[in-house]
Amino acid sequence: MGRFLFCLFSLALLTGCVTTSTKNTTLSAPQPYYLPPQPALAVIQPVETINAAHEYDLAELIHLAQTHNPATRIAWQEAEQTALAAGMVKSTYLPMITASVVAGRQSFHTKHDIEVAQLLNIESHSKDTGHGVVPAISLSWLLFDFGRREAAHQAALELHTAQQAKFNTTHQTIVFNVARTYFAYSAARQNTLLSQQHLIQSEQLLDAAQARFATGVGTSIDIAQAKQLAAQARLLWVQKQGAERDSYSALLGAMGLPPTTALKIKSSADRVLPSMHHLPTEETLQNALAYRADLMAADAAVRAAEQGVELVKADYRPTVGLVAVAAAGSASFNLNNAIQTNPHLKGHAVFLGLSVPIYDGGLRRQRLYSAESRAQAARDVLEQAQHLALREIHLAANALRTALEAYEASEELLAAAQLTYEAAQESYEVGLSSMMLATESANGLLDATQAHATAHAAALTASANLAFVMGQIDSAHVLAQ
Repeated sequence: MGRFLFCLFSLALLTGCVTTSTKNTTLSAPQPYYLPPQPALAVIQPVETINAAHEYDLAELIHLAQTHNPATRIAWQEAEQTALAAGMVKSTYLPMITASVVAGRQSFHTKHDIEVAQLLNIESHSKDTGHGVVPAISLSWLLFDFGRREAAHQAALELHTAQQAKFNTTHQTIVFNVARTYFAYSAARQNTLLSQQHLIQSEQLLDAAQARFATGVGTSIDIAQAKQLAAQARLLWVQKQGAERDSYSALLGAMGLPPTTALKIKSSADRVLPSMHHLPTEETLQNALAYRADLMAADAAVRAAEQGVELVKADYRPTVGLVAVAAAGSASFNLNNAIQTNPHLKGHAVFLGLSVPIYDGGLRRQRLYSAESRAQAARDVLEQAQHLALREIHLAANALRTALEAYEASEELLAAAQLTYEAAQESYEVGLSSMMLATESANGLLDATQAHATAHAAALTASANLAFVMGQIDSAHVLAQ
């Protein structure tokens, strides 16, 4: 009883110590782990093929992007990996040959219970040792599997086809992104020039207002309004320069080039737009589905999934294989230091085997259900992709029509704004109109010219976008614009 009380008292003391220690413990805030800088990561190799004195057009920019953009190399390597996977499946049709060497040493002691030795109280022992080397070569060959390898090979080929289609999609995406950002950069650069012209015209209008005030026919309000117009024009010019730099960086990013790359780029302002009567018909838009690389990839994925069903079905069938082994070697045996032998070993064997699956607890049936479900899901994905693609094509066609109509309207707006500006300037110089009308006409002309430039770039982009969603964009298309 005393021992029990002593143990209980000791346990209570330990519990109190643990509780006190826990109460006095505070959790410290986690400290960030310091990572030393890696100077090698800050080194970016320059593009050596860039000619700083050459003015690049769109086709040349696309060629640079196809050469230097990492996305093309990544997509190509992924396509290569699927091709290698198909080759690995194909190699299973050939036999497997393996060479091996077995070497070792063995030593053991034996105590003999001999009746005479027991009578004489004598123990009898023997020591045996042996060592040797046995090289062997074996061959295993799966002769028949009743469609298992063929289904796996066809599935791998279909996956390779799908990856090739994805590579084409990557290529087309790069072409479109370069064209899109090229048109945007050209429009931004043109808007910068237009805003600079507007600044010059605003300063000329300020000079005219000051000259009229000096002759006594102008007012200080005219000068204030002219100064306000010039200040607004300067602010707009600065903003347009920033937008131009941003669009230039976007173009370099689409090409996969470092942002520090210096390029001279030809303007797209003189590119001819497609005419309204060249817009594709409904039949052409429908037939464009046959050119979509993403639909080709989805279709190949369907066929690969269907081959996956056949692969599982082959698990219900037997397999026939051949196994052959040939071995030869030498050994050395020592029997209690009395008998020593050096035998030579040779042997070979050939087996023909048949494996028939009988019962697996329903595993193959569940795998078959799963494979059939994946095949049906792939078909549904293809159908959904077709609907989405057709919708994209129609939306792109409508966008191009709207862009061309907007460009035609911007031409009329530009002509009217130009006429209004010239008339307002002449009227102000001879004192027939106010400074307010002159500034409004100058701002209206700027808006009209920039809207015209933007509409031209938007129509070019819409045309490239339509070709892209129809799966028919390439360097030849952008050159034909």
